[in-house]
Amino acid sequence: MRIDSHQHFWKYNPARYTWITNAMSILKRDFLPEDLAPDCAANGIDATVAVQADESENETLFLLELADHHPLIAGVVGWIDFCSPLVAERLAFFSRFKKLRGFRHIAQSEPDDRFLVREDFMRGIA
Repeated sequence: MRIDSHQHFWKYNPARYTWITNAMSILKRDFLPEDLAPDCAANGIDATVAVQADESENETLFLLELADHHPLIAGVVGWIDFCSPLVAERLAFFSRFKKLRGFRHIAQSEPDDRFLVREDFMRGIA
């Protein structure tokens, strides 16, 4: 089985995806599993992992819903706020989703150079 390990899906919203600049205008449209399926079939890709492009639980839920309806999506890497005092509750909530494979935080967009070693972040990932 061949798996594309990092794929983004979205319904384009310029307020949400502010990282998509005019220089990347080709990305200023919706990207959904049905857009990817022909390319996967043509290149022998059996499945993909959907990875969040927006740091929000809403996007994580959107990707999990896509995964429920599209067998092409084998797994989801979402986002939760690891700095939140409610991180354990959020992890418990998301643990019920069978295709959820993990979470990520886009650390390079953080203004604090020491974000990854901050006490609240370290507590959350523990």
